[in-house]
Amino acid sequence: MSLKTDLETNFAECVLDAGKVILGNEQRNKMDPQLQEKQNKVILHAICALMNSGGGVVKAEIENKEYNYEIHGVGLHLPSIFNGYLDEMQQGDLFLIFVKSWNAEASGVRLATLCSNLYYRHKTSTNVMNSHEALAFLKEKTQTLRNINYSYLSPQKVRVGVQNEGNIKASAAALFDRAHLQYLEKLNFTNSTHVEFKMLSTEVSQCFKESLPSCVSAFANTEGGFVFFGVHDETHQVIGCKKERLDLTALRASIDHCIKKLPVHHFCTQKREIKYAVKFLEVHNQGALHGYVCAVKVEPFCCAVFAEVPSSWQVKDNHVRQLSTKEWVAWMTEADPGQGAESTVIVFSDRVVYTPDSLYKELISQHKGLRDLINREMRSVSRGILIFSRSWAVDLGLPEKQGVICDALLLSQNNIPLLYTILSECDEGWKDYSLRVACSLKLKLVNTGGYTGKLCITPLVFLLNPDRTANALHGSDLQIYPESYNLTTTQHMEALLQSLVIVLLGFRSFLSEELGSEVLNLLTDKQYELLSKNLRKTRELFVHGLPGSGKTILALRIMEKIRNVFCCQPGDILYVCENQPLMKFVSKKNICQAVTRKTFMKNNFERTQHIIIDEAQNFRTEDGDWYEKARTITRRENGNRGILWIFLDYFQTSHLSCNGLPHFLDQDPKEELTRVVRNADPIANYLQKVMQEVTENPPPNLPPACLEMVHEAKWAQGVPGSFEILRCSDLEEMVVQLAERCQFLLRNAYSPKDIAVLFSKASEVEIYKEKLLRAMRRRRMSQLDEGNDLLVRIKDATDMEGNHIVLDSVRRFSGLERNIVFGVNPVAAEPAVSHNLLLCLASRAKKHLYILKVSI
Repeated sequence: MSLKTDLETNFAECVLDAGKVILGNEQRNKMDPQLQEKQNKVILHAICALMNSGGGVVKAEIENKEYNYEIHGVGLHLPSIFNGYLDEMQQGDLFLIFVKSWNAEASGVRLATLCSNLYYRHKTSTNVMNSHEALAFLKEKTQTLRNINYSYLSPQKVRVGVQNEGNIKASAAALFDRAHLQYLEKLNFTNSTHVEFKMLSTEVSQCFKESLPSCVSAFANTEGGFVFFGVHDETHQVIGCKKERLDLTALRASIDHCIKKLPVHHFCTQKREIKYAVKFLEVHNQGALHGYVCAVKVEPFCCAVFAEVPSSWQVKDNHVRQLSTKEWVAWMTEADPGQGAESTVIVFSDRVVYTPDSLYKELISQHKGLRDLINREMRSVSRGILIFSRSWAVDLGLPEKQGVICDALLLSQNNIPLLYTILSECDEGWKDYSLRVACSLKLKLVNTGGYTGKLCITPLVFLLNPDRTANALHGSDLQIYPESYNLTTTQHMEALLQSLVIVLLGFRSFLSEELGSEVLNLLTDKQYELLSKNLRKTRELFVHGLPGSGKTILALRIMEKIRNVFCCQPGDILYVCENQPLMKFVSKKNICQAVTRKTFMKNNFERTQHIIIDEAQNFRTEDGDWYEKARTITRRENGNRGILWIFLDYFQTSHLSCNGLPHFLDQDPKEELTRVVRNADPIANYLQKVMQEVTENPPPNLPPACLEMVHEAKWAQGVPGSFEILRCSDLEEMVVQLAERCQFLLRNAYSPKDIAVLFSKASEVEIYKEKLLRAMRRRRMSQLDEGNDLLVRIKDATDMEGNHIVLDSVRRFSGLERNIVFGVNPVAAEPAVSHNLLLCLASRAKKHLYILKVSI
């Protein structure tokens, strides 16, 4: 019996087929226990997987045909963590379990887990940690690997009722060192936090297989200890296992294999193995060898030891899979996503609101009969909101489908959400399209938008005919959901709409990808307006953005939209920038071909249909007219113009040469991004001062009109961080200060991936690299007595995703960002752009900015 994903379902979400199952309380009690456990396990894994994957439906074929849900009950043994997440329904011979997505906020842990398989010692017993205890244990390990505070298990659990722990542990150590024991000898100590007595069953190897993993995990995760196999756990008498039943060589090998295959997770860098020792203590009876006591000594482990891989599941690529230990720990300990959004106030009126109104009016003016269809469908709806899109597929990052006039999502009280798709032409793929879009939207609302209620989306498809009539393509095969999935209150509707705002405006930041955490940001209104433009009508556009306004993020999102709207391959879209690190960073996204300006000018790009140019203010014309070449490429195919969008910021101009851009007044159409969203408050305040300096002392190659943007600037408020200017007497002191700050930050939960050290000139990088490494090594050696492990690597910005500090020039780091930025003695080679250089430097820092200057 195995789980399969039902790919032929009419549900707009993941359906797992659990196969045949016997149901009913009495019926299951009469089953073979092994078959009962097998069926139960399949159902448990399916439910757990769906809870961790946005929810869905478990489908099972009822094997006992006389079964009636209302009369016989279910009979499945489900853990308490499933309470409130499940609804059940019988449909003929099918039994359906509707599974709500796991609520991390309400539960306090990020994953639904059937068993952590992470053990600890509690007084005289070995216990498995529940999810909350496991999370506390893992977080404690990440904070310090020395002097671990076991408060998460509570002192009472560890100590109360256990007398003379030190004496018992010493007695156990003495027993472990003895050469032989006497049969029926009574030991003078008991089970304790550090000692476990176990009798050996007839099946010796099976006994070790079943009990040793949890014992080793418990002792390793607590304070170490001893397991004595062959000592009675109540009388404390030595029994042993008869010598005839033991093959000591094979048994030792089996124990070694059992312990070495235990899953471990390291938070430290030493990656030590479990430290243990095994002895077979001879048991004598009246002077003759009777048998053996197997003694296993386990040392405390530096990190975490599991008895087996945690029992937690997910659906990925249409397959149910168990999370690996590493994945499970990463999910459990990951910080909650930060949502940099101001709360959106949503007010529902006592009618159906069509939004956005401008798009609705445009659609009904272009497609005769659409208004009549919408009005007819809304007759039975008293209040709600109908949200139109040219293509919800494109909005969700899916390919656009030809023949789709529009999609519209209806949220109305006392109903489930409905997704209307209106077609101008019909083909065999309409059903697959509607189900895929509805399923994708549901998962986005839950996984990205954070909606915690029960949620389903039912797709409805209509064909709009030339004579203004419309045919419903969906039929009686629409699936029925439990009433608990209806949006019964205004609060449910408001919460769902809030999640929808996050889905449409949200993106994962550069930083989140670098740090491996899920940091959610929201597009500003202007960014979303640009992203929502009809690309077929906006083929060319100049986008001017202030430092930190998200130009590169928007460029990436636009390329994703180009891919989906025009059904492009990565080779059809060209991203051009000036510096190589940014080019390599973007190329790893696999949504385009990324090149530098120099490469662009040297080669032909015959396949290219669309071009996105980033950081254009720093382009040059030394290799030719790049702008004219880009225009020629995007206009050359039989009059079918491609997309040419150019992103730039005159305030971050780093040279005085000709940049090749058209005259400012000829850059038409033009849009401006004036809301700065990247930087913490102290950094933003500094940016404002430097921008004012640029405005008052502009380089000669800046068009005066472009400086007016500074008056429209808006700054995100309430983002904590720091900004300091550190003055040093000489270069040697500067390097020492830099090393000290880096070491301090690394000791306080920051990662090397957080830090960038930027210089004015590329020639300075190699000089300071060795100086900084030496200074950090000296500090590390002086702190070895503190148990620090702070040896880090340093590389340039061409590898942004490695676990190292970035050391590079300000210019080469343009377009990139890190949590912490050090600017080392920033002095421009051309004084006229000195403030521009400072602006570019400061805007790279998200949370902490340090500028180190040598006093003159």
